[in-house]
Amino acid sequence: GTMTVFENCTVVLDVKNVPFKEKNKLRLALLQNGANISYVISKECSFVVTSSVNDLSSNRQRSIQKLQVPVVGTQYVWSCLDQGHLMPLTEHNLAPQLLYPGSEFLPRSISTTLVLFRCACLPDCIFSFTQCRVYKEGDHGLPEFPSYFQVAKYSVFERTAVVQDKLVFCVTSEDAVEAYLQLMKEMETEGFTKTHTLPPEVERLASYSLQQLLLEEKLNCSTLSQEVGVFVELVWTEALGSLNNILTVPVSRISLNDVSRVEGLLLQAQKTEKEDEVKALLEEVNTLLPLRMIDPPSKHKLVSQKLDLCQLIRDIVNVSEATLGSPSPSSLGKYRALRCSIEVVPPQNPEFHVVSQLPVQIQQILRVSRGVELQLFREDLGNIKPLLHSTSSSSFVGILSRGLLLPRVGVEQHGIERTDIGNLGGGIYFSDSLKTSVKYSKPSVTDGSRLLLVCEVALGRCKDLLKKDTTLTCAPDGYHSVHGVQRSPNRLSEFEDDEFVVYNTEQIRMKYVVQYSLEGDELKEFQPQIKTFVELSHLTDTTADVCDEGLESTKNPLEEMNAGLLDSSGQKLPLQAVNVKCKLMDLLCQVIIFQTYTNQSAVPIEAKYVFPLEETAAVCGFEAFINGKHVIGKVKEKEQARKEYKQAIEKGRGAYLMDQDAPDVFTISVGNLPPGATVLIKVTFITELLVRSGSIIFSLSGSVAPWQQSAALNQTTQATVEKIGVTELQSEGEFSLSMSIEMPYEIIDLSSSHRIKTKRTDCKAVISTLPGQTLGSEGLQVSFSLSNIHMPRMWVENHPDKDSQACMLVFYPDFKSSGVSSSGGPSSVSDVVILLDSSKSMRGDSMLNARRIALQVLKSLDRSLKINIISFSTGMFKDGSESQFLFVSLHFSSLQSCSGSGGSTDLWRPLRILSLLPPCRGVRNILLLSDGHVQNQPLTLQLVRENSCHTRLFTCGLSLTANRHMLRALAQAGGGTYEFFDTKMKHTWTEKVRAQVQRMESPGCRSVAVKWQQFSPTAPPPVQAPSQLHALFSDCHSLVYGFVPHCTQATLFGDLSGQEIKTMVSTTELQKTKGTLLHKLTARAIIRDYEDGILSNSEAEHEGKKAELKSYIIELSKEFSILSQFTSFVAIEERLDSGFTDIPKIISEEDVDILPYMDWTEERLMAADIIGAEEDVWVTTKWSITTVVI
Repeated sequence: GTMTVFENCTVVLDVKNVPFKEKNKLRLALLQNGANISYVISKECSFVVTSSVNDLSSNRQRSIQKLQVPVVGTQYVWSCLDQGHLMPLTEHNLAPQLLYPGSEFLPRSISTTLVLFRCACLPDCIFSFTQCRVYKEGDHGLPEFPSYFQVAKYSVFERTAVVQDKLVFCVTSEDAVEAYLQLMKEMETEGFTKTHTLPPEVERLASYSLQQLLLEEKLNCSTLSQEVGVFVELVWTEALGSLNNILTVPVSRISLNDVSRVEGLLLQAQKTEKEDEVKALLEEVNTLLPLRMIDPPSKHKLVSQKLDLCQLIRDIVNVSEATLGSPSPSSLGKYRALRCSIEVVPPQNPEFHVVSQLPVQIQQILRVSRGVELQLFREDLGNIKPLLHSTSSSSFVGILSRGLLLPRVGVEQHGIERTDIGNLGGGIYFSDSLKTSVKYSKPSVTDGSRLLLVCEVALGRCKDLLKKDTTLTCAPDGYHSVHGVQRSPNRLSEFEDDEFVVYNTEQIRMKYVVQYSLEGDELKEFQPQIKTFVELSHLTDTTADVCDEGLESTKNPLEEMNAGLLDSSGQKLPLQAVNVKCKLMDLLCQVIIFQTYTNQSAVPIEAKYVFPLEETAAVCGFEAFINGKHVIGKVKEKEQARKEYKQAIEKGRGAYLMDQDAPDVFTISVGNLPPGATVLIKVTFITELLVRSGSIIFSLSGSVAPWQQSAALNQTTQATVEKIGVTELQSEGEFSLSMSIEMPYEIIDLSSSHRIKTKRTDCKAVISTLPGQTLGSEGLQVSFSLSNIHMPRMWVENHPDKDSQACMLVFYPDFKSSGVSSSGGPSSVSDVVILLDSSKSMRGDSMLNARRIALQVLKSLDRSLKINIISFSTGMFKDGSESQFLFVSLHFSSLQSCSGSGGSTDLWRPLRILSLLPPCRGVRNILLLSDGHVQNQPLTLQLVRENSCHTRLFTCGLSLTANRHMLRALAQAGGGTYEFFDTKMKHTWTEKVRAQVQRMESPGCRSVAVKWQQFSPTAPPPVQAPSQLHALFSDCHSLVYGFVPHCTQATLFGDLSGQEIKTMVSTTELQKTKGTLLHKLTARAIIRDYEDGILSNSEAEHEGKKAELKSYIIELSKEFSILSQFTSFVAIEERLDSGFTDIPKIISEEDVDILPYMDWTEERLMAADIIGAEEDVWVTTKWSITTVVI
């Protein structure tokens, strides 16, 4: 009877996209009718049942091909049961698509030896390779392994002989690496020779994740084929050509900050209904982006067009960064900058036939592949179809370098031009017919050909729709994509063509670009000069240039600008004096800086002053005094501020504008300065103090990151007055500083980098610098310690004018005394990896310094630790895991060979490989030595976050132009800490290395959270910053801010080596204050937290979130005069006849002497060798303490 239809059949059931109930029905039907269900495709396998061949993983498709196992659809099972016997398999065989060509294309036999492991923490057991069972393919009892895996290491061996696949299953990464090395040895003894490349015909058979690794290596090639060279030049020429035709200035003159600002203005214009507002916004856009094009009549069309243009400029600027700003990069340089592998598919290749059955004239087919897509592609969703996407050839530079983007604006308002948008909302549209795609294509200007993108799209569960729905921004619940179904005689539908839409870029993997033409297209000759290799001479030059980085490199961008800017002699407005007044309260600090400078030229000038700030600082006040006028800055929305500034300049009034475009650079434009005018500018900022090994440090910075500085000067503020760049304080200017200090506990060991006089009581002090000193580029430091520095404390500040409380918690823990041993416990260190960034921006001194620091780290680390050194840039990175170095001398020789070589910094690669081989017990510590300019930031941060449970990341910043922001973010995401190694302060380096090593070897407290105690049930929820707290270490301070109504205590929770800890903190009367300093710092922390926290998502979401939270941030920003990315200070004065400004009087009005009843004591120099520092250190020797009883 029917009970035995499938008797003696071994069946593999692979039905990803079939609903669960259906799946069970199928299983039961097979089992009840005598089938064996297997999970592995082996020789015994009778057939594979699947819903669609596309759902089979590439591995399974390969095994099926190799073992010639028939594949049938689910319907086959039911048909057999209906008929009561097995139907012939040949008729029902779903032939796999030609993605994996048949055996006639395989000149050699391929076998793989796989070492497989799944991450898991295990009981102690000694691994030996001999105990490890090596399975052959098709063995019985082969353990199941998911088809979705990642390759951490690979090697290629060659030998002419028939070989079988081998598989080894391991439990820990250590075992896996061990087995890998062992198998390599075995293969060498069996007569295999190790080769470095995989033949191209073999490569297609590799698993996706190996293909991904191979691709990454290819991108780093040093030659390029002629055809690919021409194609790269074509897309590049299209992109630049379309820009040069539209822009009236070269694209290199536009800064990314301007682009973001334009995007902001456009999105504002999009929302605004008021005609005059729209007009004003668009005028502003035209000033920032001077265009030749005629604006379309409809607002929405215009916004859509210009947003596309912004994206194009952003792409070109980003990609030029990867060619290192070289004005005419070689074709190879441009190819590498795209970070996308491009290969020509030869016409005799089977892939060509698959793609070329399209009814058009095909010129060539290129195989394209983006590493990030291979990594993120959601193969697990299944239902993967090859689909077409058509767009203009000018956007290909962007598409190849950053992938397809989701549309940025509400679709219903989009310009009618964008035919590919609208029917199904804001997603990425694909078609399955060329006829449809051709409608959206235009011939390229350069050679007349058209470009078409072929992608693999993971549709997953796809919902068929017959009605348009322009409101969609994601697939309906339970689905991954939608399909607008084409109308036909017997089907009513609103769609003319089939449209497939996904709303997540991770569902797309680009495969091919087809270059084709239609009948009637006019093709043109395009024969660019192709430089398909890197010129070596060019490389050696840059090495020399980068070595003497610093202010020299700041001049270059200015020399290239139009006349009237800084002349080649570097003439700047002379700065005569700098006076500084500071107030310190616990770890908070307010600084007021007065700057006096003069316009000595005979004409009015627009000058910009570029102003350095530590990242945690925030400007909260700005005033200017010119010839008797007094001007006070107000925080306004950026566009409003710029508008008011422009209007004032045009009316010949003085105007000042201050912007913050990078975390550590502020820009002040001082508008029209009459000839001979003396200007006093007063800037107030607040910041947090540093705590270093028990000392509290106040530092005033003397340097600015050179390349951020030139970007800030590049922005066009207004065009009527000649511009002068003021790049630094001249070192011979006059300088003074005074400061008050209020602490919760007794102040001890006060010292300063400048000569000072002091007065003090136990918890308070006043300091003033002695005359005749200057503020050089190394800045100024003051440091002191507290008697109970490890006590956690809480401050609450009441606002003077309203019922509002700002709170701050200060933690400076000492876990060592809490009895947690770090030996052998879960927090013990498993191994240390030193990651050396050897990308282009690290050339020269930075690389040398990185090596010096690495060497110092090696000397300081515990000798029993296992240490690896990995040097990385864009491509291959050297990896020390083959052997463990135990001696510093060995390390030294390996460090010597790490020279800065590569292109851009692809930190995510070594991180990915390390994350695939996690330690099985203890914590791995990674120490990154880099300038922080890494490509692909979101992916890098995501990798660090996801692995923070077993891997901590510590960062060391090098070079004055370091991206400190990114280095901090990485350390924060990785539960580590960040240190900056300033070349001017080399005497502190040993101490900094010691501090990093100490943290790496000491327990850290992860998963930290704070609960605020609120007594009123109706109280609004607390707003806390940072909202996500990161690790606390012994001897490391951490501040938590909050707007929490009427709260006097809080509890800190954390995970210290697997134990939960709880600490309660409450305020004493001493720590309740009145004022706005803490309010401002809390507002700043919240604004910062939004600006940094957003960065983790994709670019499109990032923009969306920004828009959503914008109003809250602007309100906070305006209320507390704290700049955010959306606001500026603007101050405008009516210009009257010259008056008189009493500069000394204005400066003396800011009095910080909180101990007026005491005498000053002058400090005398203490012998430097006692301190062990190379520089003079001023230390207090005599106190004059008077206790006043009131």
